[in-house]
Formats: sequence, C-alpha cells, structure tokens
Amino acid sequence: MKKVSILGKILPIAVLVLLSTGSFAKGKIFINSYLRTDYAVITARHDVAENYKIRIVNEEGTELYASSRIKGVSSFQKLFDLSSMSDGEYCIELASKNASLVEKFKVKDHKLHKSETEELETELLNAFFRFSDEKLYVSHMNFDKAELGISIDDASGIEIYNSALPIESSYSGMFDLTNLPSGEYQVTLMSGNKEYNYEFNK
Repeated sequence: MKKVSILGKILPIAVLVLLSTGSFAKGKIFINSYLRTDYAVITARHDVAENYKIRIVNEEGTELYASSRIKGVSSFQKLFDLSSMSDGEYCIELASKNASLVEKFKVKDHKLHKSETEELETELLNAFFRFSDEKLYVSHMNFDKAELGISIDDASGIEIYNSALPIESSYSGMFDLTNLPSGEYQVTLMSGNKEYNYEFNK
C-alpha cells in the first residue's frame, strides 16, 4: 500500500447514527483494522447533547491528529492511515465538558496490533456472520436486548447500507447482496455499546 502521511490522509467515513443516544451517554471509543490493510477505523460515540473532540497522541504526548469540535451527532468515524506511524503505543482521546475517555492501541509493522487475548475476545461468538450464494447471514445473541444496528461499507470506506434492526433476545437475518458489484466489503453490527465486524469478498 502506498505510504502517505497520517496527517495528510485522514479519510472521512459516513457518520453512522443507528442507535438511540441514550445508549452511549457515557461515551465509548473503538478501533478496528480495516479490511486487513494498514488502515484502521476509529469510532467514537458520545452523548449527542454534548460537543466533543477526538485526538490521537503518541507515547511522548505529541499530538498527531485533532478533530474539530463534533456537534449534534452521537457516532463519529474516520479511517486512519497507519503506514507512516512508527511501532509503539498510541492513545485516542475523547474530550467533552463532562467526560474524558482514553483508548490505547499499538502499531506494529505499520498496522494495528492486538494481543492474543484481544484477538480471542474479538472472535467470541457473540455475533455470527456468513456470506454465501450472494447472501449475507447475520445472527446475534442479544441477551441484554440492546438496540441493534447494521451497516455495510465498501473497500473505499463508503457506507452503502445502514439500518436499525429489531430488538430481540436472538436476532437472525439474511441480506440479499446480489446487486452489489464484486469487491471487498465490511459489515458492522452494533449492539448497545458493543461492535462486531466481518469482512468478506463478493
């Protein structure tokens, strides 16, 4: 993948507002690899009634990125190029008048790095995805009966579908993707303050 500066290539992804704002009153930050590349998707969720900002700093506290003040949306995403970032530990910070959240992440070989424990937790079958015969199958044990939402992005990070899902203790759904062009896609299932991702090729 072409090496470019993180400061020069911070690509916007469509903001997802799929769940009620009450679900994220305390705020949450997620970071996930994007389609097995040296990009990472950072998602921040916060109370829609408060303005907030996102920034990324390295171990020395040097600021690598700072957003403008985010207003009127509870869910915010950006795609970050990690190819020019050195190996080490970094922090994503969410700051508002009444909250200050920090999520640490590591970069290794210019990619997002997770420990074996974190990888195992990601793979737990809280959500199940399968793509077969032009159809995407999604199942989820929603024990807390949290609000559910689903979105699908293409390889460029463009959101092509999003929808709220029925709130049930056990959700199972099928999505006909026959009309989508061939390519790489990522589906994201959001259950309350949890997020599950699945990448597939069509």
